[in-house]
Amino acid sequence: MESRKKDAAAERERALLRGGLRGRMAGGFCTLQGSVDALQRYLAANATPDVYEVARTMLDQMTGRIAALERVSGNAAELACGVLTWGAGELAPLELSEYLAELRGCINEELAIRGFGVRAAVEGETGPLWAMATTGLVDGILVNLLSNLIQVCPGGRMTLRLGPGRTLTYRDDGPGMDHGTVSRLLEEGKVPERLLDQGCVGLLMVREYALAMEWTIHVEEGDGLCIRFDLPEFDAAAAVRPALRDTAAEGRSRAAVLSDRLKRELDGAFGPYTGNSGKG
Repeated sequence: MESRKKDAAAERERALLRGGLRGRMAGGFCTLQGSVDALQRYLAANATPDVYEVARTMLDQMTGRIAALERVSGNAAELACGVLTWGAGELAPLELSEYLAELRGCINEELAIRGFGVRAAVEGETGPLWAMATTGLVDGILVNLLSNLIQVCPGGRMTLRLGPGRTLTYRDDGPGMDHGTVSRLLEEGKVPERLLDQGCVGLLMVREYALAMEWTIHVEEGDGLCIRFDLPEFDAAAAVRPALRDTAAEGRSRAAVLSDRLKRELDGAFGPYTGNSGKG
């Protein structure tokens, strides 16, 4: 009894820390962006056209920097608080083949709109593959890998393969990294000192998201980046529960959530989308 009380108290503290840190950061960026928007409206109404055009360019640059900083701070907050504090209690049965097909469509649509050449494909077993997961964690893995690929290979291709067995493999045709370096980072959580200045938060997030679902990570050798996730065994009887839900309504909601997350990541990494082709 005493142990359960301590566990519950510790979980409350972790939740407050996680929500408070992220909340303060999000609130600060929201206030800052609101100030930029208000200044832009004021100048549009009161400045001369020449002055407004100069100011508008500067304000657009500020908006891009705010998005980039918000993305980095959000990732840093999750790493600082530890996504593992979400706990296995939040995991639920998720059918991966259907979800990845939905995710592929969402990714390709958003990338096409923005003019990026990268595309996603899903291959392998077409039958149902159930896992205890959350769409947020799976999204987090793939969105971070996608963002990294776009930065190093704007015209590349990412492929997701289900099977054989209980595996999900990510592969891309980017330039890749040293196999030993990536293995130490993803499999062991060790960051080589020479990578600290180059940025490796995205890959660290991939590791944390996978560990939160108890997925085992293996970095395979070959061209580009290839990561195999071994999924733990799943109790097939648990798959009955999701079938009782309104899956069509859930699908619309999942697509909207993924789209929002993908837009935030791309806005932060490449600048807010303005409707111009080629780049956000």
